[in-house]
Amino acid sequence: MRAPQLRYHAPIHFSPPIAHLNRSGFSLMELMVVIAIIAILAMVAMPSYLFKRQQDEIAKAYRHAETVRDDITEYYYATLSFPADNDEGGLPEPDQLIGNRVTRMEVEDGAIHITLGNKVATSLQDKTLSLRPAIVTGSPGSPISWLCGREEPVAGMEAVGEDRTDVNEGLLPASCDN
Repeated sequence: MRAPQLRYHAPIHFSPPIAHLNRSGFSLMELMVVIAIIAILAMVAMPSYLFKRQQDEIAKAYRHAETVRDDITEYYYATLSFPADNDEGGLPEPDQLIGNRVTRMEVEDGAIHITLGNKVATSLQDKTLSLRPAIVTGSPGSPISWLCGREEPVAGMEAVGEDRTDVNEGLLPASCDN
């Protein structure tokens, strides 16, 4: 019996593909895809955020006017009429009724005209929001309601004063309802 002949074979090395050699981190293409997705999400969310921020600014200006509204309501119940201006209503001058989002509040025939400014968004600067009292027709002693912006009174009530609102209707917050 003959001994088997051993032949030398060179070891076979399998090389991994180049893409898998020493791979750590992300490729440029992967990073670009992630950045594109984040940019798309930001573009969708940003208008909604800005819209909500403007609504909040208008709601804060409205809340700032509550004390003036209460003073005019008290004036009405004491006299059964509305003040023609700030002075008649016992209020400071319009330029003295200011706040973070309000540059002035002017009373005219019972209506309150709030001029937005100071810390509000640029698109709301110098815009006006009007609050008008609404009284029950033929019953001056009945409670009054307040109308915000372009809101119309319900049947049996009438609005007092002029509406000078030039704020976009969609920005008027639900807090204007009472």
